[in-house]
Amino acid sequence: MIAEKLERHKSAASALHSQNKDLEDKIREQENEINDLKKQNNTLKLSRAFVAEGDEQQEAKLQINKIVREIDKCIALLNR
Repeated sequence: MIAEKLERHKSAASALHSQNKDLEDKIREQENEINDLKKQNNTLKLSRAFVAEGDEQQEAKLQINKIVREIDKCIALLNR
């Protein structure tokens, strides 16, 4: 009786462990996809900055300034 319960619990624990691993893998895949989409979005914003008109010009300038600051930070880190 006790051995049967123990086996059922072990089996249930094993199934839950497997399900947990599958879900963790899925989360990692989705995080990677989110990061890729963020990169694509930033690329699109940058490309749009070069053809901006009117009100979009101010946003374009801010985006370019942000990128220049990031590049400056990278250069500073490389110089260390």
